[in-house]
Amino acid sequence: MVISLSIVTGNITLAQGAIVPNTYELVQDGVNNSYQLPVPKGPTSIPQTLTFFYNKNGSTDEGIYFLPLKKALTVTFSFDDQPYVNVPQHVTGMTFGAASGASSTQVRAVPVVNTNYYYADTARKIFTAHPQGPAGKGVNLFMNAGLQVFLSAKPLLTSNAPKTDTSRYYYGKLRLQFSRPVDNPVISLIGLGATTNFGNKRLGFATELELQSQSLKLTRLSGNEDMQIDMTGTKILHAKTSITGNCDNGAACGSVLIKGSQISTVVFNVYLRPDGGPGLWGTEKVSNSGDMWHITVSLPEQP
Repeated sequence: MVISLSIVTGNITLAQGAIVPNTYELVQDGVNNSYQLPVPKGPTSIPQTLTFFYNKNGSTDEGIYFLPLKKALTVTFSFDDQPYVNVPQHVTGMTFGAASGASSTQVRAVPVVNTNYYYADTARKIFTAHPQGPAGKGVNLFMNAGLQVFLSAKPLLTSNAPKTDTSRYYYGKLRLQFSRPVDNPVISLIGLGATTNFGNKRLGFATELELQSQSLKLTRLSGNEDMQIDMTGTKILHAKTSITGNCDNGAACGSVLIKGSQISTVVFNVYLRPDGGPGLWGTEKVSNSGDMWHITVSLPEQP
């Protein structure tokens, strides 16, 4: 295949006339680092800022070649309005850089930004980098940096919160703040869902997000059958009542377009929803459960 190197409206043009869009992406490959090294471990609720890199031909996985942007662009993730602010050993209800498993009562400290997604999109159909596609292409889980988020179930265990699949618990707001206005950002979410298993009785629960930014709408670009967008175009939901933590079987995973222009801030309300299973949030001796997931952001080449 012969490739013309002429640039047309910011995209690479193939000899056959097809246009391959370029992208801005979050990267952590040791050479190009959206998060300046060394990357700290959590748990922490301190805002986290990552820098975008230019990826020529970035709408697909071909010819990955990252470059710093001529005009720097960053995105800062922060939590607001958290109702659970004094969670023993877990700091707050929502944190960056944590996962279950350090001990029976404490979470495991992990890097706030990493490429350890505990999943490989081998079928190339779950994640999409560019608003115009192609679907399932452009997000490289070995290269693209993801911010690790953890919702602790300890507050729900402490309050003996109901576990019916109609229950939803508000954990606060997730805010994305861009350093300058952008058009049509894409968020890719990996692993919305978790499960506990005590005495062979399971309880699943998943993070769900509701867009609060007026005038913006969500469009599903790709994903598994567990992730859905509601009819209003504002809610990212788990489609099933049986929830686990694996993208191949029971966790919601996929890429969503936030459609709009000149976007500076995007705000989501964050909820945790159980699936009504017969299990428990945890026990007095085992109280470190929660939903750990990743989020990464990509952009079409900006004017």
